[in-house]
Amino acid sequence: MSLYHANAGQAEIIRTIQKDQTYIDEIRSQLSDILLLLSQKNWFKYQHLCKLIAEVLYHHYAIVHNQQTLGEEYTGIIQVDANYVMLPNKALQIFAILLEYGGEHVVDRILTRLQMELDRSEELLPEAKDGFIKLLDGLKFVVPYVRGFHTSLFYIYGGKYHISKRLTGINYILIRNWLKENHSIYGFRILGIVTLVQLVLSLVVKFVEQRKKAKNIAASSSKTVKRTRLETTSTSSGRKCALCMELAVDLSATQCGHLFCWVCILNWLDERQICPICREAIKKSRVIRLMNF
Repeated sequence: MSLYHANAGQAEIIRTIQKDQTYIDEIRSQLSDILLLLSQKNWFKYQHLCKLIAEVLYHHYAIVHNQQTLGEEYTGIIQVDANYVMLPNKALQIFAILLEYGGEHVVDRILTRLQMELDRSEELLPEAKDGFIKLLDGLKFVVPYVRGFHTSLFYIYGGKYHISKRLTGINYILIRNWLKENHSIYGFRILGIVTLVQLVLSLVVKFVEQRKKAKNIAASSSKTVKRTRLETTSTSSGRKCALCMELAVDLSATQCGHLFCWVCILNWLDERQICPICREAIKKSRVIRLMNF
């Protein structure tokens, strides 16, 4: 049988991962207990790293000794290079482990760092800066879905379950090819299609919610700006003297309700006893000087 037909299928790879994960979880639990015994403070601070350390320790032992993991031995598969000729390079295998279990966190940190640098930058034009920030926001929005889409494609087409295996070119082949389960392929394809549809719908719903949220924030901000401008305009025009066309000094009101500078309106009434605006008859004694207005 050719190597092409000896490729490990979805069922074998998934069983391998599940078996390996059982032992990795046991190592992680032991590491967590040791850390807790040493220092409760450090346990709260570093216990999230126990899983990564357990993954590296478990796979590192098999890689260094050119052995299968317990899960690979259980299902009868081995890892080979991109050309299906020999075992993968040890450094490449270790890099694949680090990439698989720490890559998403590193990508998120890099995107966050780039956003911070863009915010601080004063060399870019505002339009260019906004464009880059929107691009980074889009990438941060999509990254959590990449693994799900990759898993869906694995269920449909088989091949590589881990994204790191696809990036490094590491493949699985089935050395006990009489154990290959062809009857489960269609079940995995249906599962992959359903999962893919669910992810697409989830992504669309979340995208629509984000757009609505952004529009609501923009509308709220616009209303606030308009309200502020209206209040400023209203206040400014209300305090403006119609005689000197400047901001009123010692604001005063006539009996008809119009506002003027105290000195301006008294000088006006010395010449004529009518309101400069509505022409209603008024007297000096009826002008009120507004205090603490």
